[in-house]
Amino acid sequence: MAKAKMAKPVEPDDGADYPGMSRQVLGSADVAAPVPPVLAHFDPQLTNMVIDEETSASITKVLKQLVRETHASSGMVLDRPGQVIVYEGDSYRAEQMSLGALVAGTYGSTRQMAKILGEANFRTLVQEGAKEKIFTEAVGDHWLVSIIFDRNTHLGLVKMLSSRATHDLGEILVRAIERNKSRPKFRDQRLLRVTNDTIDLIFRDESEK
Repeated sequence: MAKAKMAKPVEPDDGADYPGMSRQVLGSADVAAPVPPVLAHFDPQLTNMVIDEETSASITKVLKQLVRETHASSGMVLDRPGQVIVYEGDSYRAEQMSLGALVAGTYGSTRQMAKILGEANFRTLVQEGAKEKIFTEAVGDHWLVSIIFDRNTHLGLVKMLSSRATHDLGEILVRAIERNKSRPKFRDQRLLRVTNDTIDLIFRDESEK
């Protein structure tokens, strides 16, 4: 009598969906692209980085291409505190501020998990729901790029294209950091005081009209 062969279990790939379930996948820093030294450490002085028109246009160009090629519903580039720098796409545009804060907060918690596990960092974050997915990747140690897409887009494609976009955004970030470091600073307290007094005078005059 012939013995029945048992079927080998099929393991889900990176793009598998689980209707009705939500899961979170963390990506190790070991598989991330090399990070330029200037981007490797967070600089608290750049939390209020000024994004000029040239930098904004460069970010928008990269993000538009990423959203288009991944067929994503929307995408955003944000800083680590959660402030959205550029948003692309019509979906969830009204909720972009909340999404930015939540994505940044979730990514921040993964950094703490990485420390507990002895990892340098988790540079990618995947959040999967029954309908929508969010893929987030670090741009250096200052920005994040986050893409929202549905189950029809393969996660592997998003990862590949996001890696390329992250490299391009990293070059933009390097230039933005250099510009911000070269901007004049109010080191003269007398000049700073005169400037503040002038601003107060302008607003006082406006309120009296």
